[in-house]
Amino acid sequence: MSETSVQDKDAGKKKKSSAGSVILLILIYAFIYLVCSAMFVGLFHTGILKNMDVLMYRGLAFIIFTGLVAAIVMGIVRRFWKFVTVRDIIMMFVIFCCVNTVIFTLVPVTVERSVSVFMLSYMDQNSDKTFTQESVGEVFTAKYVNDYGAFEKRFNEQLVTGTIKKNPDGSYSITEKGRFIVWGFRTCAEWFDTDRRLVYPNQH
Repeated sequence: MSETSVQDKDAGKKKKSSAGSVILLILIYAFIYLVCSAMFVGLFHTGILKNMDVLMYRGLAFIIFTGLVAAIVMGIVRRFWKFVTVRDIIMMFVIFCCVNTVIFTLVPVTVERSVSVFMLSYMDQNSDKTFTQESVGEVFTAKYVNDYGAFEKRFNEQLVTGTIKKNPDGSYSITEKGRFIVWGFRTCAEWFDTDRRLVYPNQH
C-alpha cells in the first residue's frame, strides 16, 4: 500500500471522527439545555426568591443561576470528552441565558401583564355569553384595574426598581434612572414608529 493511500485513509478517519465529535457536542448542548431549562421552570414552584415581587427580576435571577449550572455541567463533561473546550463552556452559558431570556420575556411576562390575555381568558370562562366592547371594557376596569390592583402593582414595581421615589411629604417623583428609561422608550418608539401617546401622554 502506498504512503499516499495510508495518508488518505488517515484523513478519512479524522474527518469521520471530527463529524462524530460535532454531532455528539450538539447532543450534549441540547441535553444540558433541556435539563437546565426544566430546572429553571421548576424553581418557580419553590419558595426561592418568593419575596421578590417583580416576576421579571425573579426570572432573570433564575436564568443566571441555571445558566451557571449549565456551564458547570459542561465543564464536568469536558473532563471526559476532550473535544469539549473552554469556549463551549462559555457558549453554553451565553446560549442558555439568551434563549431563555427571550422566551421568558415573550411568554410568561406577557401572560402576567397582557390586557389581551386577561380579555381572552375572561371571555373563554364566560363563553356561554356574548359581549359588547363596552361591557368587556367595564369588566377590565372593575376586575383587572380595581380588584386585581393592576395599577398599584405596576406602581410598586417602579418603586422597587428605583425609577420613581417617595418624597418626604408623601408624594412621588421620577428619578434620573426613570428619566433614562423613558428616553430609551421614546427612542424605541421613534425607531419602530409605535403609538407615541404611550410615551408622550400629554400630547393629543
